[in-house]
Amino acid sequence: MTHGHGLQTWEYSPEYSIRSWLYVGLHAGLAKALGLFARTKSAQFYMVRLALGLFCTICETRLFAAISRSLNPRIGLFFLVIVIFSPGMFHASTAVLPSSFSMYMSMLGLAAFLDWQGGLKTVQGVICFGIGAMVGWPFAGALAIPFLLEEIAVAWSLGDIAPAMKRILEGVVKCLLILVCLSVYKCSRSKY
Repeated sequence: MTHGHGLQTWEYSPEYSIRSWLYVGLHAGLAKALGLFARTKSAQFYMVRLALGLFCTICETRLFAAISRSLNPRIGLFFLVIVIFSPGMFHASTAVLPSSFSMYMSMLGLAAFLDWQGGLKTVQGVICFGIGAMVGWPFAGALAIPFLLEEIAVAWSLGDIAPAMKRILEGVVKCLLILVCLSVYKCSRSKY
C-alpha cells in the first residue's frame, strides 16, 4: 500500500477475505507520513513500530493514572511494575498486529470505565472497546461486558437504571455509527 508492490497474506486475499484492509491502511498512512523522515522500507517499518510503542505508552500511562486515582496509588504502582517487567506487554506494544491495536483500545476503555473523575465515562469506554473490536480483533468487544454489567448492577442498586441504560445505548449507537462509516469506507475502497 505504501510502495505499490509487495506480498499479501491469505487472510487478506479476495478468496478468503477474513480481514479488513482498514487496519493495514492505518499503518500504511502512518508509514507514508513517516516516509518523509525515513527513505527505506525497513526504516519506515521501524518508525511505524516506534509510533506504535509511543501510542501504547500513552495508553498505559492513561490506565496507570486511572488506576491510581480510582483505586489506590499503590495499586497503580503495582500495575506499573507488572507492565514494565512483562515481556508480553513489551513485545505486543510494538507488534504490527490487530490484536495489539485491540490491546491499546482495551486499555483506554478500561481507563474510561475506571475513571469517574468528572462523571461517568461509559460512552467513552464503550466506544474504545468497540473501536478495538471493529478495527483490531472482533472478540475484544466481549471485554466490555463485565464493565457494562457492573454499571447496570450499580445503577440497579441505586435505583438509577434509566441514565445508565441511556449511557450504554449512546455508546452502542456511536459504535454503530463508526461501523457504518467503516463499512462505507470499505465499500468505496473495494471498487478500486
